[in-house]
Amino acid sequence: MRILFLLLLSVPLFSTHVHAAELQQATFNNGARLIVEEDHSAPIAMVQVWLKVGGRDEVPGKTGLAHVFEHMMFKGSKALKPGEYSKRISAMGGNDNAFTSHDFTAYFETVPAEQVDTVLKMEAERFAHLDLNEEEFGREIKVIMEERRMRTEDDPNSHMFEELSAAALRLHPYRNPVIGWMQDLEKLNIKDVRAFYKKHYVARNVTVVIVGDVDFKHVKKIVARTFGHMKDVKVPPRFNPTEPEPLGAKRVDVHLPAKSPVLAITLPVPVWLPGKNDSETAALAVATYILGGGRSAILQRQLVDEQRKAFSASAGYDPFGMGLDLWYAYGMLGAKQSPHDFEKALWAILKDMGNKPVSVKQLQIAKKNMIANEIFAQDSLYLRAKEIGRMETVGIGAMHKDEWLNAIRAVTAKDIQEVVSKYFRPERATTGILKPEVHS
Repeated sequence: MRILFLLLLSVPLFSTHVHAAELQQATFNNGARLIVEEDHSAPIAMVQVWLKVGGRDEVPGKTGLAHVFEHMMFKGSKALKPGEYSKRISAMGGNDNAFTSHDFTAYFETVPAEQVDTVLKMEAERFAHLDLNEEEFGREIKVIMEERRMRTEDDPNSHMFEELSAAALRLHPYRNPVIGWMQDLEKLNIKDVRAFYKKHYVARNVTVVIVGDVDFKHVKKIVARTFGHMKDVKVPPRFNPTEPEPLGAKRVDVHLPAKSPVLAITLPVPVWLPGKNDSETAALAVATYILGGGRSAILQRQLVDEQRKAFSASAGYDPFGMGLDLWYAYGMLGAKQSPHDFEKALWAILKDMGNKPVSVKQLQIAKKNMIANEIFAQDSLYLRAKEIGRMETVGIGAMHKDEWLNAIRAVTAKDIQEVVSKYFRPERATTGILKPEVHS
């Protein structure tokens, strides 16, 4: 549910290719994996440790645990005091952080290449010997609850989108917020945390991704002696249910103390399965860009600039998930703008896109920009490693990453028309409206 595309018009559409070093991989006896992309252009390296655990792996009543570990991993281990890990990274001249999603948790460091061995040893140490101290957990869960209050409960727009996702899906774990429901966070205890750690922070869930000035053979030996020496624990298949097709339209009215209305629609759509639905998902991505990406986006141009139905409008699609994605479109409305009028105009645009092909110009601009964005991303060690780690962790496979651009290049106007008419239908939609509370 994110648009990650940038505007760059100067790239030739059909002659552009992303040049990157060959991916080198290794799998160890305990299931841990290593993927390296050597880049000797500068003496730095990006180290990312990816885990096949996120919000989807939580059980009802205990949401938020995956995100809890993003915090607890910095609270000390057998050999590292609380906060010491980041202090050591900083002393190297590097920086570190982490992120959690429904599908994964990842920890990353940008460091001088000569420090990669040390970083790998520290990472493996805290993964294998995390000190889950009850007092540290007690302090950190309060921080997480405050984070939820600030980002969601005190933010009407975020709160509305959270309610919308929960209403749109019946089975799929994307219906729950990654940060967790507040009532669950209030009840989590150290036993829950330790059980989650024992079950999920195991070698078979780990993929180490390194992009930068390293030698594959050397780092392979280091990872073999660190992550490769962790205990071999079997892991069950991840929870990935088939979401039932919507039986009809759903609506959610959210009444909160907001300054202005917001209207959003969500529609369940497929994610990319290489070799199986390349044309369909690439067409969804290009259609979404035409609607919501760049300066010439249809929603912004027609609904905001021309019709004045909203002061901001866009759309988003994430093809790199597990099971499905909730495609979305939304409008941020002024106090005197009508949600009904915006919704009617939005569906008119989507219906028109399903009834007739987009123009050659629209199609070419969208494809050029999407490909240009991928090329631009190759300048960032962080983005290159993130693309590799994410595709590997969600089950697409890092070796398929260049195939996505080939699928984008092959999209036709007919492909877009077909996917829009197939998936973008009012009877499949869940609509959310943020209605500002009127105080007497």
